[in-house]
Amino acid sequence: MVVGVVWIAAGLSRPVQGRLIDRRGPGEVMASCGVVHAVAIAAIVGLAALHAPGSLLVVFGALTGLALPPVSAAMRVAWADVAEPHERTAAYSLVYLVQEVAILTGPLILAALIATVSVSAALLVVAAVTVAGSLGFAVASPALGVRPSGPVARDQAVLRIRTMYVLLAIAVLLGAMIGGIQVGAPTFATARGAPAAAGLLVASLSVGGIIGAAIYGSRRWRAAPSTRLLLLLGWMTVALALTIVAGSFVVLAVFLILAGLAFNPSLSTLSLLVDQHVAARSAGEAFGWLSTGIAAGTGAGSALSAALAQHQDHARPAFIVAALAGAGATAVALAARRRLAREA
Repeated sequence: MVVGVVWIAAGLSRPVQGRLIDRRGPGEVMASCGVVHAVAIAAIVGLAALHAPGSLLVVFGALTGLALPPVSAAMRVAWADVAEPHERTAAYSLVYLVQEVAILTGPLILAALIATVSVSAALLVVAAVTVAGSLGFAVASPALGVRPSGPVARDQAVLRIRTMYVLLAIAVLLGAMIGGIQVGAPTFATARGAPAAAGLLVASLSVGGIIGAAIYGSRRWRAAPSTRLLLLLGWMTVALALTIVAGSFVVLAVFLILAGLAFNPSLSTLSLLVDQHVAARSAGEAFGWLSTGIAAGTGAGSALSAALAQHQDHARPAFIVAALAGAGATAVALAARRRLAREA
């Protein structure tokens, strides 16, 4: 329950954190969130050792989520300050590349600490690493650029920009794709008597994401971001449709890698479209809303996939949900292509 509260609170806090980034700068927000987040984790460890009431753990779990450092938004805002428009594909790809590497290696390090020391020690190490990383980012961020201060102009309000609703819809559907995969992979592995292989299947998506981010950021693209997004979403939809008929671990892993190749570039392209349609002084809040949309879509996709797959002996319903979400995102991008192609 505490873990669920953490992620719900984190998703809800992203737009607020983004607005703070716009007003205070990415370094200051990262430092503040990193310290509060780490203190909350340490408090949970201490309270658990003292057998404190569960309600108190939930409160600190909510605080942990609310203060989860906004790494993605902060990095994108910092890079946008110093990268020229033609360099931002590479910059945003680097952001997602770093995230995927962390997603792959972080759980392995945590598991190793739990196995060799204890759960409490592992959490305290995570808290220490969070503080070190957040403060390190804060120290480095002035060299990356300083955000303009002062209130955001009224005409820059993020949710008054109609194109943001299109980007949010696509973000939610991207999250739903991931939610379907998160249910489909373990269901597929369990149905074949090898539940431990689920982690490898999910890792296949991350491997594809790392490769895709590296390729996407290594060259300049002539096509407009709106065209690139449509093609990337179409690619993901086809790859996810193929997972429905996968009959072996190897084949499914290949299809998930293919889907992953387009996933991180899709996120990078959404960020480029934020640059195109949202004023720079509101970019942090816009990135925060995209993160919230992805989180909400992931939760909804997971819940729907689990409800459909729980009485089945195969993972097909979950992968159908993922593929339909991909088709929906592609349809939205196609219908709104002219709007997305316009300059703000």
